[in-house]
Order: sequence, then C-alpha cells, then structure tokens
Amino acid sequence: MKKKLLALFMVLALTAGLAGCGAKEDTAATTPDTSKETTEETAETPEETATDGDIRVGVILKTLSSEYWGYVAAGVKQAGEDLGVTVDLQGPASETAYDEQNNMIETMLSSPDLDAFVISPLQPDSVVSVLGDTSVPVLFVDTDAPYDKKVTYIGTGNYDAAYLGGEYAAKKAGEGARAVIIGGVQGNTTSDERENGYRAALEANGVKVEAVQYAEGLADKAASIMENLLTSLNNDVDIVLCNNDEIASGASRAAQQAGLKDIIIVGFDGIQAGVQNVIDGTFAATVAQSPYNMGYMAVEKAVATAKGETIDKSVDTGATVITSENAQAYLDELKAVLGK
Repeated sequence: MKKKLLALFMVLALTAGLAGCGAKEDTAATTPDTSKETTEETAETPEETATDGDIRVGVILKTLSSEYWGYVAAGVKQAGEDLGVTVDLQGPASETAYDEQNNMIETMLSSPDLDAFVISPLQPDSVVSVLGDTSVPVLFVDTDAPYDKKVTYIGTGNYDAAYLGGEYAAKKAGEGARAVIIGGVQGNTTSDERENGYRAALEANGVKVEAVQYAEGLADKAASIMENLLTSLNNDVDIVLCNNDEIASGASRAAQQAGLKDIIIVGFDGIQAGVQNVIDGTFAATVAQSPYNMGYMAVEKAVATAKGETIDKSVDTGATVITSENAQAYLDELKAVLGK
C-alpha cells in the first residue's frame, strides 16, 4: 500500500511540476531555476562506499506530534524498509521546542556510525550553528537553511506551489476580481515565498491585491484579521489566499459570520482538515504538499549520498491543487498513509 501511495504522490508531484513550469516561465526574472544545479562534491562522504545494509541515516523532523509531520515520518520509515537501511527518526515535542531539537542534533551527530543526516530545522540559522563543521553529510527536508556544506534540500518549491493556487483562484474569480493574502510570519522564508507566488499569479491574471496581513499560522488571529479586512473593504473581497489550512479555516469562519458565501478561499498544506473543508465547500481549494514523498525521498537521497553518488542541490517534491474534483480521492489516500 505504501509503495502505491508513493507512486500516487510522485504522479501528483510530476503533474504539478509540469504545471509549475508555466509559472516559472512567467516569473523567470525573479525566480531563477536552480533545481538542475548539482554538487560536484557532497559534504564529506565516507572514504569507503557503504553497502545498503551497513548504512545508518539520522533524521530529525520539526516534531512527530502533528498530522503533517506524521506523513513525513511515514515516508521516512517506509523508505528505510524499502531500501534496507537503518533509520534513526526523532523529533522534539513541538514546533517551538527549539532547544530540544538542537540538543537532539548535537547528540545524533556525535554518534560514530552515522552515514548521513537529514534535518528539518525549526530555526534554520540556529541549526546551522549547531551543525558547525560536522563531517557527516547533511540534507535538509521541508525547510532549507543557509548551510555551506549542505548536500541538498528536499521539499516543496513554495513559490511555484503558491503560484498554482493563486492561478486557480484568479481564473475562477475572473479578471478584475479583488483579493487579500493572509500570510504566516512576515520575514519567514517559507511564508514570503508563498506570498510572492500568490501575488505573482494574481497580478498575472488581472486580479488586484488589496491587502496583505500576517496571522502567524493561527486560525483565531486569521479570523480577526479577516473580520477587519472585510470591514475596511466593505465586504468587497472575491479571493482570500492563505499561508496554510489553519489560517484558511479562520478566514472562512469570519466570512461565514459576515454572511459571505461566495468568497474563494484557498488554503495551503493539504492536511485532512483542509481537504475536508474543500469537500464541504468551505474552501475552494488547498495547495497540497507531498509530505510523505518528502520523507521518502529524503532517506532515498541520504542513502545515495552515503554511497558516494552525486545529488541535485535542490529536489522539488511537487505540489498539486486540491479541488472538489479530486478532494475525496486525496483524502482517502491521506488517511491510508496514517492508517486511519
């Protein structure tokens, strides 16, 4: 079943990637494509090429206690089984347990038999300091970091993924529509990339961006922001593009309380609650990442690194827009990944 799921996510990623190519062509001046650049030398690989059975990969995610990271973890575990390698999977108690994650990193890197290390940093700059001059090859998953010795980044191309969601909403609303964007944390790389992708897609399709506000990933804050935006814009809003599904749920709650049923609300992440909101008609769409695929490919690339193979500097795991047409099938697959 898990191999079938990986195949499905790969198909979705390929489909989204082909669609995303159009987005890149439209915005080439501001978003150079570096995905084809490769490292000539990965961070110091073992002197002797490891065999699969001897390879040990360490993986530390942002947490293991959320639905989204459960998908990533499922991919990590399945890759370890399929490839016949040892995977040490860990994660702090929450996405704000910064010190706990840093301590996990220090402990794992001190292990003498670690062949490759995969990290999804809670605080990229802080994690870079913790990594220091480690001789273990380091790969980043989901969230990138400015680490000079990095082997690769495996995750969503947030700009291109957001472009797909913005383009869907713009075409659904039509030229001349009015939109607002509710981002995550201003200045955060992921949030900024999503905001820029949304904005580019809207402007390319003749939709005016009336306001951008930041809800820090919180549904209640997003609801309050949405209420204020509706008041200031006299309820004349056609599109709301959100940094994640939590924000979208807060925005939709405020729109419903205002009696507005036709606003096009787009979430991001494609978690079960977000996809269910699409099925229920609360969201028009959610941009689904491929977290299972991220986890699987992170281990796959880590193993290849341990064997001395050359790895692409960036691996885009793709995204797809979940609408009423494909939401139920996607939800069924998400539940299957977690076994519920």
